[in-house]
Amino acid sequence: MNPVYEYIVAVLIAILMIGYTYYSITTLSSNQLQLVEEEQLDVVASRLFDKILLTQGYPEDWGSNIYVNNTSLKDFGLALSHGKMYDLDVDKVMRMFTGASEIINPLYINTTTFGTLTGLYDSGSGYWKYGFRFYLKTALNITIEKADTKTPTEKFRVNVKNFMGKNAPNAEVKGTYIAIYVVKQGNEQYFDYSYVTVNNMTNWLGETMLDFKNNMPQVPQGISEYAYCLVASVNYYGLQSQHSYVANTIPTLGLTIQGKYLIANFTQVEDIARGAHHLELTAFELTSSLTMILNPAIDVTNGEAGKIVNYGGKNYRVYELENEPSQDVIFVGLLVKKQGKWGLVFASRPRTPVAVDYMSLGIKSAGINTVTLSRIVRIGTNSYYAELTLWRMSE
Repeated sequence: MNPVYEYIVAVLIAILMIGYTYYSITTLSSNQLQLVEEEQLDVVASRLFDKILLTQGYPEDWGSNIYVNNTSLKDFGLALSHGKMYDLDVDKVMRMFTGASEIINPLYINTTTFGTLTGLYDSGSGYWKYGFRFYLKTALNITIEKADTKTPTEKFRVNVKNFMGKNAPNAEVKGTYIAIYVVKQGNEQYFDYSYVTVNNMTNWLGETMLDFKNNMPQVPQGISEYAYCLVASVNYYGLQSQHSYVANTIPTLGLTIQGKYLIANFTQVEDIARGAHHLELTAFELTSSLTMILNPAIDVTNGEAGKIVNYGGKNYRVYELENEPSQDVIFVGLLVKKQGKWGLVFASRPRTPVAVDYMSLGIKSAGINTVTLSRIVRIGTNSYYAELTLWRMSE
């Protein structure tokens, strides 16, 4: 071959080799830088998740202390004082709940306060550095349905799924059926209850039947003011959750609980007649072990607690429980009479099945890189699935 051509070919090969080497090095460097950024986001997410789940916040009793608000809260954390790792304080969790259509939580800690205390939000510029979503739900999703047309119901169908939405076969289901009633003796009356319990296992579809046909809770003769409810407690390979079914409910009354205060809101529901609600002011508490507790309550709407929550009116009432509910109390109910009929209204601690869905104002955009962390935590003896998603906000 002509030496000139050999030289030209050699130069072309050298140029190609240099170009390929440069491209490879540039691409590798770019990937490494991207990987470092991803790791940094992982670190931020991990630290934030630990802060939420493992620290108590300040003041440490900010969950039950109604005097702590968005201005006076100094540090944020959901951990239970003197609890084990990943034990959460139910009152702190309840303050992340905005409310529902029937009632607004007046003690809600907004996400801007959370963002400022955790460094995700720059309050000076009004800018979110990171967007987030914190999600907390029961580790077991339990649904209860009537399985007959009798009054009161004698059979219930219970379905159980795990936190991933898959059927939970061979789950242990304990159903406690409760009759709650008012006993009158002369001019005096008092609150009482009776209950029965049945146990069963779910089949391969995660379903089971609770049959009370031959074992109904007894109401004393002559009692006409009563209500029924069923509470199902499910254990599935160490995960425990509860759910309730109220046979005689009052759809025009919303109820929520914060610390030792019950907040009731009377609302109008379409196609349901208006009428006064007469409350039996003894709260009915159920713990995660299905222990039943009677707890007297007093109306403090126009007292000190009422001034902090709401001055109120006839459609809004605040009741103070004589004894602050323990961390194990999952449901608190009031017996209510409307238009001659008695019913039961429950407030759950925390809300079931979704306890918290708490997120920044910035909505995550498609294509933005995110980090999601999750783990199982406890509230009382019940299990919950906690999930944190974090992403960088665009400039």
